Amino acid sequence: MIKIGVVSKVKEIELDQLRKIVAAINKQLALHFAPYWAIEAQATIFSSTNSIPKGYFPVTIEYDIGEDLGGFHGVDDDGIPFGKVRYSSKVSYVLSHEILEMVHNPYLKKFRKTTGFKENEDDPLYVEEVADATDGKGYLIDGIEVSNFITPDWFNKVHVENIKYDFLGLLKRPRELYEGGYISWLSVQGEYWQAVKTKGKLLIRKLTGSIVASETKNNPLAWIIPSAVILLTFAIYILIRKKTS
Repeated sequence: MIKIGVVSKVKEIELDQLRKIVAAINKQLALHFAPYWAIEAQATIFSSTNSIPKGYFPVTIEYDIGEDLGGFHGVDDDGIPFGKVRYSSKVSYVLSHEILEMVHNPYLKKFRKTTGFKENEDDPLYVEEVADATDGKGYLIDGIEVSNFITPDWFNKVHVENIKYDFLGLLKRPRELYEGGYISWLSVQGEYWQAVKTKGKLLIRKLTGSIVASETKNNPLAWIIPSAVILLTFAIYILIRKKTS
């Protein structure tokens, strides 16, 4: 059981509202996410980060998360997964997005080999971020907006009829991106790439330099490079940061 500790540092979110948000996300984790990804997880509200017990992964809601982003998740210097969500009108959606990805890939060590986006590209390693490809699309649970997410079949090499590639069934083929969605991968040549879908077009860009992941802001054409990478599994450690909602 993966345990998430949620702390709100903003006065606009009353405790009763936060309880409703976390209850909706817990229902999503148990009824929607676990059947596809076979991972048990639960989020619990705490009054402060200092009150979160050992063994929980903290996620905080704050006015300023240090970047002009909707949210991000990573691993701190002590090896503990964490997430941060910037307060906005989409706070429940972004919180769901980050929690789903922390639950599935808390240490950012999961990669999946499958067919590439680029022509004649050998099978690259995709970072398993389960809510990026569908970013921008949510749905309601008890009146609370949560994030759509891909299923394991999204990584399939071949399209099969009557297969759901995302929970809502909006994506019709493997590795398809929803409008505003994005995905990052490592090529067999050791190069990092990212694809994003904007205005119906698929944009692909090579990420250069020593930094290997990217984030996008309000303008999906503005590719911003994050500031932290260290070696870990596959000699890679990636700090994934999320797109502004």
